[in-house]
Amino acid sequence: MKELKEIKWDALLLAAFDILLGTVVLIFPETTARTLGYLVGVVLILAGAVSMICYLLRDAHQNYYHNDFLSGLVEIALGCLVLYKVDWIISIVPFIMGLLVLISGCSKLQDVIDMKRMGYGSWTGMLILAIVNVALGVVLMANPFEAAALLFRLMGLALIFSGVTDCVIIFYFAKKIKEYFREIRRAEKLLEENFREERENERQED
Repeated sequence: MKELKEIKWDALLLAAFDILLGTVVLIFPETTARTLGYLVGVVLILAGAVSMICYLLRDAHQNYYHNDFLSGLVEIALGCLVLYKVDWIISIVPFIMGLLVLISGCSKLQDVIDMKRMGYGSWTGMLILAIVNVALGVVLMANPFEAAALLFRLMGLALIFSGVTDCVIIFYFAKKIKEYFREIRRAEKLLEENFREERENERQED
């Protein structure tokens, strides 16, 4: 039971962290996105510095066919770019997603045109889906940073939902575990009472 309680509190702390993090992301999506971008930039610079230091400390014969120095320079350059253009880097993700959604919508439009030309089935529903698809792609590409903020808000909601459902499941599971052990103790008590009654009956018979 002690171990179960420790697991329960560990899980509750993790769920509370999810809810707290989700709330922060939901309320401050732009700040969270920038912070994440800065962290990525710093990690890239540190990784590049480590690669270059390893290259310089390694024996010259061991550096043959190793590109640690070049890869370190590239990582540092990318890290500096991320730090310098963090808003631009953040906006790239929804822009690329928008481009993929736009391509998917155009592909659906082509399917609609083909269905219309062949006179095959009802194409109205497919046309509506294709138009919505294209519109979403255009919106994502036209407002990439706002789209990134929306994506982070959705991430925040997902974290909050995950934390809340974890709490519900933990308390429900704990309740069921308590009921299970209560039933076990009750069954053990009944067995002990039955055993005592049998012993008393045996003594009386003797």
